Amino acid sequence: MGASLRAVGLLRGALLLTLATVLGAVPAASADDAASRRGTVTSSAPYLMPVEPYAGYQPQTGCKPTPRAGVLALAAWLTARGGGYGPIGRSCSGSSRSEHKEARAFDWLLDADDPLDQALAAALLDEVLAPDDTGQPHALARRMGIMYVIWDDTMYASYDAFVPKRYLSSGCRSRRTCSPTLRHRDHMHISLTRKGAKGLTSWYLAQPPPV
Repeated sequence: MGASLRAVGLLRGALLLTLATVLGAVPAASADDAASRRGTVTSSAPYLMPVEPYAGYQPQTGCKPTPRAGVLALAAWLTARGGGYGPIGRSCSGSSRSEHKEARAFDWLLDADDPLDQALAAALLDEVLAPDDTGQPHALARRMGIMYVIWDDTMYASYDAFVPKRYLSSGCRSRRTCSPTLRHRDHMHISLTRKGAKGLTSWYLAQPPPV
């Protein structure tokens, strides 16, 4: 009887720890480390092409606010998981520089104060930053052409090997005075490379054609 109670207690503790980790209550050294600890591995089977190299920074150089196939496919894939459909293109007016003005960024509407949205964000980061079954790190993010992600005061950039770094918008003096939008706490911003936005990297080419 005592052994049974101890087994139940251990199982309950393991379930609580798993839930806390998913909701972000257990801090992690990095999203990639977290994915490795949880055993997250993505499959290389759907792809005929090798994993793309880490993308460098590709700043906005023009203004083409009409979304292309890749960013539309990614937006549909994300919102099918939950969350809301946010902006892609942005007006060409103003001097600010943004990948939105080239329609190669998507704002996935999530609320950082909502535990379910935090779990959605954590699950997405785990998946795209996980290694694949051949050992390639950050495999899905590279195949999707993700240039960087900003979510909840943290940035994950391909050109920094997706190491999470604290983020503060240039429009803010401090996080305390910064809006939830500029802190990316009411949405997850995902910027794509030009090839990713056009749907020319391996993840998009492996997707079934739209119905």
